[in-house]
Order: sequence, then C-alpha cells, then structure tokens
Amino acid sequence: MPSMNGITRREGLVLGLGGLFALTASGVDAAGQASLTFWTVRINTPELVAALKGLLDQFMREHPDIKITQEPVSGSLVYPKFLTAVQGQSMPDVAEAFSYHPLQFAAMNQMEPLDDIISEWQANGQLANIVNEFAYKKFLWHDHYWGVPYNLDIRAFYYRKDLFTAKNIKPPTNWDEFQAAAIALNDPNNDVFGLAFPAGNFHITQHYYMAFMFQAGGGILDKDCKLIFGTAAKDANVKALTYLTNFATKHKVTPPGIASWDTEDAHTVFLQGRAAIGMGTGGLIGRIMNENPDLFDKVGILEVLEGPAGPSRKLTAGFYNPMFVWKYSPGKDAAKTFIKWFVQPRRLEPIYAAQPGLAWPILKSEFNTDRVNRNRLLKEALTNVVPYATDFAYPGLGRPEMGVIDGEKMFAAPVNEVVVGTKTPEQAVADAHARMAKLFTS
Repeated sequence: MPSMNGITRREGLVLGLGGLFALTASGVDAAGQASLTFWTVRINTPELVAALKGLLDQFMREHPDIKITQEPVSGSLVYPKFLTAVQGQSMPDVAEAFSYHPLQFAAMNQMEPLDDIISEWQANGQLANIVNEFAYKKFLWHDHYWGVPYNLDIRAFYYRKDLFTAKNIKPPTNWDEFQAAAIALNDPNNDVFGLAFPAGNFHITQHYYMAFMFQAGGGILDKDCKLIFGTAAKDANVKALTYLTNFATKHKVTPPGIASWDTEDAHTVFLQGRAAIGMGTGGLIGRIMNENPDLFDKVGILEVLEGPAGPSRKLTAGFYNPMFVWKYSPGKDAAKTFIKWFVQPRRLEPIYAAQPGLAWPILKSEFNTDRVNRNRLLKEALTNVVPYATDFAYPGLGRPEMGVIDGEKMFAAPVNEVVVGTKTPEQAVADAHARMAKLFTS
C-alpha cells in the first residue's frame, strides 16, 4: 500500500474535506466468509436505520458467505474518524456518502474503480434505466468510474396554495412571476413572509444558489471541466446571486435572521405557516405529513423555474449520491456484490417509505409506485423537480476539487456575505472564484 506521508498541498486540499465517512475493512475469515463494514452517512435516522437493517438481514440470508455490518457516522465524529482511517490505512470496505467523496479518495489512490459494475449495468439495461446520465457520469474521472449512484436528494420550492388562491396568483413558472408572487404575498403584519430560505454560511445555502446559477446560464465548471465560476460564468452567477439575495436586501420579503439559517430553520418557519414560499429538501414532505398534517392540502411544490437562460437551463440542484469501495479492501468482490444487490429496482422501497421525500430512486422504473401515486406532494416532486435535478459540476463531469468546493461551502459564502452586507454580489463572486482557483492546476 502506498504511504500517506509526504502528500502534496493540492492532495491535502482534495483530501481535507472528503471526510464525512470512515470505514474499517474486516477481511475474510478462515471459513471463507467475507466480513464487510458498511459505514453510512445518509441513512442514519432511526427510521432509516430500521429500514436498512431489514435490507441487510435480507442480503445476508441470500448471501450467507458475506457478513455485513452497518456503522453510522455521526456528524461530530466524522472528521477525526476520517483522519484516523486515512492515516491508519483502514478505509472502507464499502460506503455510501455525499456526491464527490469517491473522486476525492480516488485522487489519493484509495478507491477501487467500479467500471465493471457500470459495464454490467450497461449490458443488462440498468444504465439506461437511470433517470439522468449525469447521475453516473459525474463519477467518471481519469477514464474510470469511482462510484456508482444509488439515490437522489432533491431541493424543492414549496408554496401555500391557499394563500396564492386567496390573492388570485397562479403558481410562478419563471423568475419574474416568482419575484412578483413573493412580494405580493409578503404580509409581515400577520407573521407571513413572502419567501423563507436559508442564507447562513451552510451547505444548504449554496444548493439554492446553484439552482438560480443554472437558470441564469452560469455554473462552476464548463463542459470541459474547467473552472469558470468567476470568469466565463461571472455575469450569470452575479445575476443569480443578485436575484436571490434581493429578496432579503431589496424586496425585504424574508423573515429576519435568515443570514444565520440552516436547513431546518427554513423548514420550521414553513411548517409553522409563516411563509408563502419556502425552499426545502425533499424531506420537508415527510415533516409536513408528521408534524403539521393540516398543512398538507394547502401546500404545493412548484415546477422548477425558467430563468434568463431559457428552457435549456431549466435546472435545479440535486445530488446523485454514491456507493464506493476501498481499493485495498480484502473483500472487494463481496463489496461489489453488495452494491449490485443494493441498487436493484424496488430494493430500496423500505428506505423511501420510511421518510417520505427524503431520498428518491435513481431508476425510472421505480417512480410509478403506489407509494408515490397515493401521495400528492410526492407526485408533484416527481413531476416538477426530479426531471430537472442535476449536480454542482454540470455541464462538466467529475473533478475531485468539487468535493472541496462543496465541503468548504465556497459558494454559500457569497450568499451570506451579500445578505449580511459585507460584500457586493460582484465582490462575493470574485472572491469565491479566487478561493476555488487555488484548487485547480489545469
């Protein structure tokens, strides 16, 4: 195995924020049973852990030669565990985590290529069944696939149908209509704000900015994977940042304090009935169902907006999350067997049912289910959001640097800085580009 000593500064940057997981490989016992440790980042709530346990038990019944143990990674312990795993060369047998982790670890020569799984999926038709080819192509780097997708995490705009109807306002379809609706429905005297979104220096903030960047014709990378955030895409990214932050700084239709908000702050305000429009994850559907069911019939999910760049850029941020295998795991073949079993049509239905909306299938054949068809908000998300979801690197493919850009919240900072008033949109975009550029050597 290669030593981890003497890594370059650039490798350190690529490595530094990959750590939202850590695994310990377990090996093969004397009887030939492979023992795998499966660390999870996104399947750790009590509901999801219970659903996952049922799946793992089923897998082991069907594969008695493979033992698999789930170990959730807690947010407070992530970074030290990750550093320990890297330094001790005790990385994953198999893991699921966030979008760009496989590429970050591939840059450190720690990942097993999964080209064989992609080839098998191409031969059996599963590749064509994936909802968006970017879901798997994003893991292509240096001519190898370093991860495979297993679920989709969406971002949506929720709106109060009853408030829109009361003022005879139709659901907006473009930027102009969206802005007009947020202004018209702002009613702070009755503790109802036109728009609630997180503008704190958190990861979620950049997810919503990303949607407006796409719709303005901007982005972070071009199709050749070159950094363009503050160069070729500068005007579009400034336009998107100005449009988003104007809701707080110019139109003043947001609740006070959004500059410190994270995901759940915006969710909570919408759940309390205090926002006409709210930006939220797919998991807000389940929270509405469980915490304020009376609100369910009053809420709709907007179709992704069309922005200045027109219909070809009618896109929003969505995350095709990966599974991946450690290059030096003694159970690599068993780990790949598990991944192929896990990412089968209808296999993950118990997980999707456990917390509605939080995670979505990547396979088109899984969408038309009774679970979705019985739930209006799930159906609206499927129709209005899922087809337009793509990841941060679009229209480029994978680059390990994207994991650092995401992990370091390099494009959340501009939103926060403009809302707080410390920078203009032009300054914020230029400064963020300068930080990103330090990661790229080509």
